[in-house]
Amino acid sequence: MSDNVEQLTLSGSVSINGTGNAMDNLLTGNTAANLLNGGAGNDRLNGGGGVDTLVGGTGNDRYTVDNIGDLIVESTGEGIDHVFSSVSYTLAEHVENLTLTGTASVSGVGNELDNLLVGTSGNNTLNGNGGNDTLDGQAGIDQLLGGAGNDVYLFGRGYGSDRVRENDAASGNTDALQFLTGIEADQLWLRHIGNNLEIALIGSTDKLTIENWYLGNPYRVEQFKLADGRRLLESQVENLVQSMASFVPPVVGQSSLPQSYQETLIPVIAANWR
Repeated sequence: MSDNVEQLTLSGSVSINGTGNAMDNLLTGNTAANLLNGGAGNDRLNGGGGVDTLVGGTGNDRYTVDNIGDLIVESTGEGIDHVFSSVSYTLAEHVENLTLTGTASVSGVGNELDNLLVGTSGNNTLNGNGGNDTLDGQAGIDQLLGGAGNDVYLFGRGYGSDRVRENDAASGNTDALQFLTGIEADQLWLRHIGNNLEIALIGSTDKLTIENWYLGNPYRVEQFKLADGRRLLESQVENLVQSMASFVPPVVGQSSLPQSYQETLIPVIAANWR
């Protein structure tokens, strides 16, 4: 591309290449296999149809992926990069963030960096691998695997039924379950089910299950957090589980604790969520 030109769209169905300049470019491929190179700048690269090779260069680049064969090339120190993929995708080296798009049940896999992985409204599997990752399943029935590192699992209203799978015995690691705005401590119902810990949002069908919680520390999340900053530590979880075990979980549509539950449960909730 010439200087002072921002956008390039390849046409036709022949495998041709496109190269950007030092500006913030938008490069779009055609239906064939293209090589797009953004060069410097914060570029947006969309290969279009075909199996494409996308090279962002320096800057904070954004990639659109629609073919599992698409190859993204980044080098260390070339900015914070973000992939938007409508197909199952594994982040390449030196790429930080992945957002799955559309409504399909596709998977996203991170790398050894600190990744942000975001799902669709379908049933996704998100695997952070190494690094301190943030996993956001969104709606659907999602499997969330943080891998090694200090990982954060996000859960909000309308997120459906998610499952967290931890297996990290590294000393000193601290994983967190972050409840989003609109969820309060007295709206969370904790239950021991088999080897698992279930945290349900009362009044709804939303729930999150931490698999194998009762098999030991490697499978646990060290702290739960509310949007207002209050925390529930791993060592305090059982206080709530045992207190709630004496009651039947509130039915769907009952968005607050019944009056008959409050005298027993509210003091326990207040004492442990700090």
